[in-house]
Amino acid sequence: MSSETGRGVWVVGEQKADQLKSVTFELITAGRRIADALKQELTLVLIGHNLEHLTGALADYAPDKILLIDGEDTKSFIPEIYADSLGSLVLERRPNAVLFAATYSGRDIASRLAAKLGLGLAADCTDLLVDEKGRFVQVRPAFGGNLMATIFQPSARPQLATLRPGMIKGGKAQTKKTPMIEKLQPQPRPTKWSKVILKTVREVAEESGNLDEADVVVGVGRGLGSKENLRSVNHLASLLDAAIGGSRGVVDAGWLPHNQQIGLTGRAISPKIYFALGISGAIQHLVGVRTAKQIIAINKDPDAPIFKVATFGIVGDLFTVLPPLIKELETRKPTAQTGT
Repeated sequence: MSSETGRGVWVVGEQKADQLKSVTFELITAGRRIADALKQELTLVLIGHNLEHLTGALADYAPDKILLIDGEDTKSFIPEIYADSLGSLVLERRPNAVLFAATYSGRDIASRLAAKLGLGLAADCTDLLVDEKGRFVQVRPAFGGNLMATIFQPSARPQLATLRPGMIKGGKAQTKKTPMIEKLQPQPRPTKWSKVILKTVREVAEESGNLDEADVVVGVGRGLGSKENLRSVNHLASLLDAAIGGSRGVVDAGWLPHNQQIGLTGRAISPKIYFALGISGAIQHLVGVRTAKQIIAINKDPDAPIFKVATFGIVGDLFTVLPPLIKELETRKPTAQTGT
């Protein structure tokens, strides 16, 4: 597609169980910043069924328009239909940029749309911004997180990008806005169709908690010493009603599964409290916790980089500090169970 006709910034939101997912607000915040810098309109696209009731929560976030692709065929997430319906709309209205969340569904639709339109895709971005030349650019890790690449697409439009959840804090706009709402029908199913959703099974929470939703997260690094020492960490997490995550070193050592890795090549999280236990604080890890409200670090190295970003820091051996902390929480268990 030509760069001459690209106008407007679109963000493709996500909803589940009749609720907007938090990543939708992060995308709107990123999109609003970009659209304002480019002096273009911001449009939120939602795909699903019976979506009108979700629009009331969006006035505080100030999209200029909301496009609802709403019909029976999009009641369940079938990526081919979602991508076809979005692709037809993009070809018709030719936006300048389309932004997705780097979630399972966002990656699926974005890659299909890129293939359908013959465009590139800046995937797994950690930041989206407008540079000093007034160009929309995408920032993402390269070479295993050792370098950060800045990407600009000079001619092809729309520019497609996926943004990692937790990289940008979703915030309400300074001024409320009543967006224009337009309801559209999805692309009809092809006559020969082989994919049907027969049953949806509610996702079972991970044994170590949901990193995306937990108010408290306990993160562990190689300073823990061994996998066997996770026993005390699990007990601490249960007292705090916390999820457990780890640094890349811990995951590479096989102490935790990859879906619990926090950092540039793992998950970005935004809890109210993040306990960093035996984590030195390499930049690749800190990227994943930069929107945490409070960081409590315990490390025996007084020069560990984690102390530069920590709200509270304890210089000491984990196995000296943790036992009295756990004992105190056990005496206050009813309070600890609430995460306070």
